[in-house]
Amino acid sequence: MRSNIRYAVTAALLLASSPALASTVSVATDPNAPTSNFGSPSNTATAGYTLTLSDDGNSVIGSIVQTGGVSAGPFANLYFDLNPSVMNGSDLGFELGTASGDAFIPGINGNVALNPSSYTFSAVTVGGLTTLNFSLANSLFTSPIAGLNYYAGQTFENNVTLRLSQSLSYSVAGGATYGPNRLGTVNVGGAAAVPETATWGMMIAGFGMIGAAMRYRRRSAKVTFA
Repeated sequence: MRSNIRYAVTAALLLASSPALASTVSVATDPNAPTSNFGSPSNTATAGYTLTLSDDGNSVIGSIVQTGGVSAGPFANLYFDLNPSVMNGSDLGFELGTASGDAFIPGINGNVALNPSSYTFSAVTVGGLTTLNFSLANSLFTSPIAGLNYYAGQTFENNVTLRLSQSLSYSVAGGATYGPNRLGTVNVGGAAAVPETATWGMMIAGFGMIGAAMRYRRRSAKVTFA
């Protein structure tokens, strides 16, 4: 019976240690998506998608899954707030899907190509719907990227927020209508995070397995005398 408890303990630990997704948001199709950030609405690219954001301890991980509309191509422009507590807007942007991934400071001219070892980007289209997957090394968010001119007084926090996304189409999603965490907030500094609801659920399920195994053991150990 000890093996049953051992297996239950192992299962509980695996369940409790499974990474929980930081956030998933849905972006609706936009029939008035402009041809650029400042263009007039005249473009048929209206792709809607779900965007999932998390951190695996080494990189910020994202997935953008098209749910409908028409895509303008497999690209993602992402705008992050590096110090959300200051509430000063987007501090760092990434353009993914070009020949090389680029980093830039929103509102400041210039960009730099990312070190190929610091990010990944892939795109797969099935049945007319495209899925984008990306990873960005945590170091890109915790210290200045060489070659970029940051705003004076730029600070770096353990948490970063994805404020805006211009992905698959020219429509820009984000802003206050998505809530205080915008399109997702993740911890990149290694500080202990409070388990999310899904994590608590897995932990409770795991410990329930341990309890069930122990009860089974006690029942099996009972001896009945005639």
